[in-house]
Amino acid sequence: MRRSDDAAGAAPRPGPAGAGSPVRGQYVTMMQHPEHLRARLREALGAGPPRPHPGLAPLGHPSPACGRGAGGEGRWPQAGVEVDRPTGEEEVHHVLPGFWQDTPVGRVFVVERRFALEHRHGRLPLGQVLQMPPTLWARIGRTPALAEADPRRVVFLDTETTGLAGGTGTIAFLVGIGHFLDGHFRLRQYFLPTVEQERAMLRALADYLDGFQAVVSFNGKAFDLPLLEARLVLARMPRDLAALPHLDLLHPARRLYGDRLASCRLTELEQHLLGLTRVDDVPGWEVPALYFRYMRTRRFRALLPVFEHNATDVLSLVALTAHLASVLAGEARLTGADRLALGRVCEAEGRSEEAIMHYRQALAQELRPVERQECEQRLSLLLKRLGRWREAAALWQEVAARPDNRLLYPLVELAKYHERVTGDLAAARALTERALLLLEGHHARIGFRGLAAEREALTKRLTRLEGRMARARLKSEQRKRTPA
Repeated sequence: MRRSDDAAGAAPRPGPAGAGSPVRGQYVTMMQHPEHLRARLREALGAGPPRPHPGLAPLGHPSPACGRGAGGEGRWPQAGVEVDRPTGEEEVHHVLPGFWQDTPVGRVFVVERRFALEHRHGRLPLGQVLQMPPTLWARIGRTPALAEADPRRVVFLDTETTGLAGGTGTIAFLVGIGHFLDGHFRLRQYFLPTVEQERAMLRALADYLDGFQAVVSFNGKAFDLPLLEARLVLARMPRDLAALPHLDLLHPARRLYGDRLASCRLTELEQHLLGLTRVDDVPGWEVPALYFRYMRTRRFRALLPVFEHNATDVLSLVALTAHLASVLAGEARLTGADRLALGRVCEAEGRSEEAIMHYRQALAQELRPVERQECEQRLSLLLKRLGRWREAAALWQEVAARPDNRLLYPLVELAKYHERVTGDLAAARALTERALLLLEGHHARIGFRGLAAEREALTKRLTRLEGRMARARLKSEQRKRTPA
């Protein structure tokens, strides 16, 4: 629900007790309280505070923990204390819990909020990430160097920019970074009030990032970090951000959920994996327009939804990391589809026994027909590669014996098994003939793409088998004619 200032016609609330304070019960004019007048004007202009996101304290409410800038400069503004700023800037520190940080090349506004380790973002507490074994960090990101990073020196990073396509003309006007510190999670948002202050923002951000051992992002390998590196180069402050071990959550999310969700956008993952649905969230494509509107009007409140959007993105990086770790560790409640996806991941990582375990458990759970077919095929072919022919053949026989079977692979693989392992050439020929009949009778009608290649392969196998059988018969006859 939208918050509002004092109702029209009601007496203004008395100010704090002390010198110059109105006496309790007296009416106070708006001229005596310019802040009240400004608030009423903002409300009339429709620039009131946004609806807070579930689970997040409203950004207009300062955190009780007030810190200093990364370089030791800039304090949280105290109530009633004016903070020097470039002429014409709106008093952003009256709207957000932040401070001005001085750098050698200018100053930048930094918003800081802190969250308890028990704070739940969706279903998961933020502090669960700190319990992850180092090897899980490396597995999720497929980056061995991540195993060496201290979780308290891992930074979660997300940017809001003036464009979604990237390139040297795109500027990051808001950079959210979060990390664990002193028993809480600290979220900082570096904001660019004017384009002229970009060097100051980049300098403050780069200096702060220098203390971290790894970075977590969502599509940051392709967008966020290359963009920041390009802007740093243009500002003559180059940093090799790519040297940091990087966990880009988009890629493991795609590996595990890419075939099951409508998309792997962060909001989609939040809803299905974290149990989090954003309320009144500004869509990402609208963010650049809101910043350009701010640049034209200098009305800062129009950007409050962007700060909330960015804060939610950073917290979601933490929760999503914890979720993926619990899935890979087998601690989460896993469906058959989860087990199938884990089997694929383990197989790609060379963890064959784990893959076999997940495939078998998936087959014991509920799966869609297409998922069951994939799982059976993957498991059987993996067993074959490991030389476990009998286990593989049992699966192929089970699939091939189904009355509604329309799959070629179990017939083809059984033919190979009998030709190469058991030496039963007659069984191999019969299976190859069944595969050819299925190919011509079913797959040819549905426009099977690999029809010609499959027909050629099966025909060659059948010819070879018939040749081997003819030679075997000839040898047998020769042995019979030869006297003992």
